[in-house]
Amino acid sequence: MSAKAETAKKMRRFFGLFVPAAVIIVGALAAFVIYAIRAPLPDDDGFLPLPGLRAPVEVAFDDLGTPKITAQNRHDAFQALGFVTARDRLFQMDLMRRQTAGRLAEIFGGATLEMDRWNRVMGFGRLAEDILPRLPAAQREALEAYAAGVNQAIASARMPAVEFTLLNYRPEPWRPQDSILIVLGMQSLLTWSAEQERTATVMRRALPRSVVDFLTPESDCYNEEIAPRDPGRCAADALPLHDLIEVMNEAHAPGSSALHFVSGFGNPRGSNAWVVGPAKTTDGRAILANDMHLELSVPDVWYRAEWRYPGANLSGLTLPGVPLLIAGSNGALAWGLTSVEGDFVDLVQIDAVPNDPDQYQTPVGARSFESRIETIHIRGGADLSLQVQATIWGPLLPEPLLGHRVSAHWTALDPAATDLGLGDLAEATTAAAAIAALHRAGGLPLNVLLADSAGNIAWTYAGKFPNRRGMDGLFSESWADGRKGWDGYIPAEELPSLINPPSGFLVNANQRMLGGEYPTVIGHDFSGGYRAWRISRRLQALNRVGERDMLALQLDAEADFYRYYQKAALRALEGEDALGPLPAADLARAIAGWNGRAETGSLGVALLAAFREELVEAVLAPLLAKCRELDPTFFYGWTSADLPVQRIIDSGRAELLPDRQRFRDWPSFLRSALLSSAQKLAARQNVEIGALPQLSWGEVNKVEIRHPLADGLPVLRGLLDMPREPLAGCGNCVRLANGKFGASERLVVAPGHEADGILHIPGGQSGQFGSRHYSDQQKSWLEGLPTEFSNGEISHRLTLEPRP
Repeated sequence: MSAKAETAKKMRRFFGLFVPAAVIIVGALAAFVIYAIRAPLPDDDGFLPLPGLRAPVEVAFDDLGTPKITAQNRHDAFQALGFVTARDRLFQMDLMRRQTAGRLAEIFGGATLEMDRWNRVMGFGRLAEDILPRLPAAQREALEAYAAGVNQAIASARMPAVEFTLLNYRPEPWRPQDSILIVLGMQSLLTWSAEQERTATVMRRALPRSVVDFLTPESDCYNEEIAPRDPGRCAADALPLHDLIEVMNEAHAPGSSALHFVSGFGNPRGSNAWVVGPAKTTDGRAILANDMHLELSVPDVWYRAEWRYPGANLSGLTLPGVPLLIAGSNGALAWGLTSVEGDFVDLVQIDAVPNDPDQYQTPVGARSFESRIETIHIRGGADLSLQVQATIWGPLLPEPLLGHRVSAHWTALDPAATDLGLGDLAEATTAAAAIAALHRAGGLPLNVLLADSAGNIAWTYAGKFPNRRGMDGLFSESWADGRKGWDGYIPAEELPSLINPPSGFLVNANQRMLGGEYPTVIGHDFSGGYRAWRISRRLQALNRVGERDMLALQLDAEADFYRYYQKAALRALEGEDALGPLPAADLARAIAGWNGRAETGSLGVALLAAFREELVEAVLAPLLAKCRELDPTFFYGWTSADLPVQRIIDSGRAELLPDRQRFRDWPSFLRSALLSSAQKLAARQNVEIGALPQLSWGEVNKVEIRHPLADGLPVLRGLLDMPREPLAGCGNCVRLANGKFGASERLVVAPGHEADGILHIPGGQSGQFGSRHYSDQQKSWLEGLPTEFSNGEISHRLTLEPRP
């Protein structure tokens, strides 16, 4: 036999042995993957013993996987809620508690170290320990019952959720403190406003005060129209012309430059909520609508649930890990929430004691810094020991401000300011009773919109609001002499509320709710003015409305906010033959033909949105160049940046042109900005610039809802993430939709008529991607299809039984 034939024979023998073995190995691997995905899925039928229950609990599941818990007492209701929530969302819950405690590096390694470091400086883990014993007994009992249910879900699972397998770790037992950590995490997300204070403080050092005030408007002119506080600043000539010109002259001096540290996006988080009274509805009911805007994720931040026990009948949305109904109805009262966007943190400038770096000045004399060591365990690496110093006002931040050390004084770090008082709404039956309960509550400061079954509608604040002394909180100050500081919180009896207004409706879209009649400064950078104005105008025009009318308004993609930029672009194109490679007439027709909306098929709006962002940066960066020179980390992202930009452009003053060497007038500057924005947009979308007139909004604005492990497991991204599809809405529309930011839920309900209500969440109820409820609500959320708030169709029944 030739050598070649012998080699061929050996190869056939090898493949004869290898291929079957490979098939067996691949098959075994596939079987294990399928098992790892399917095994963690819970059983939704039958009987299950649950130690600690005081009586049997019935849990029915509808065809969306929503649990409907019927318990004979409050304790059992919360134990069952913890049990069913953890079966669907345990990995999400574990990530949230780890993030706030600064323990993500234990499972992800160094990639999350900076996030852990920040949370350790804040000391949330220690804070949760301090908060728990301060809570009222009923709240502690709810936390303990909920924790027991979570731990029983962990113990009874055949296999942990597949994410635990992929990351090769097991969930620790759940503690009541972990629920508090999740509450603190939401406070951190929605109330940390220190970056505003950093921005304003650097601006105060670099610029005349008139220019600082001009560039840091409290809200926009839409807000001034619906809640006037300082309408004069919206006049066409309301700009400090002399001081602006002086600043621009310095900016154009030799050696100065306009760097890229300005954005017009502001804060993408926020929410809409409104209530409509009996005079506006078809049958005299009061109806609530609420859509909360956050960064979208898989699974969704909210978990649908219904639970009832004697004295309570709750349905709506919970925050996984927390035994609270966040938004929804108790049958007699419905409530929805929005972020206040107030100022709940101050950066206290620390005055060092000369020649003694271990001490600082306080109103009662010199004191030593407190110090502690935080040990961060890093997967795959050595532990990190972090020294954290603190003052009487709060922890010292690692980043100085204009050369001064600063301490964070923040409501979220006060153990007396956090509780689960929102849970007191469970048994409130009237808007008036709810207001009284909310004014006693701690926790996340919120706007709360209320509707009761008697037809009353109301708005009020919940949570603790700083009662400042000697300052308004916009700038970092020294508190060492005692003249500045906080005198606790605004007393409950002084918190504002509005009940049954003559208009027949109340709206909050994160705008400033109060006009000049309220003396206390709540915040400095409110968003949502246009959204609130648009919602209010639509509600004024509507009569005999029902739930579907409210949903239609939540899906409103009117984008009149961009009209100013449309008109500016058209003026700049007048009389021009070309804009770079684009025929000016074609571009003008595309812009003029925009339908005024941000629907997926809308043409022209993508270029207008890019043009706006280009103008905000180009017009304001020269004015702020000195700020960047003072602080290399300086960044300006004021929400209402459009107001100063438009006033400067409309002034027509050549002295305020961003680059007087290149541009002879404002039209030439606007054409350059329009061309630049067109080129950047074409590059981002990977299209020829000549194709921009045909570029639809849906090609630019696509939903991005991603699983936290998707980046690390690109091969599974198609399974883990929601499809990247065109998304209607925009960053300033009522339907707020900006890629990864959007409506984390849409809720419409009249108390006592829950069967007629509507409830959307993106993705689905389950966080386990082997479940049929992982993505079954995505289509309804994306397309705005009415989905029942409370579905009476039962697919499964589970009985939880006490066990001695």
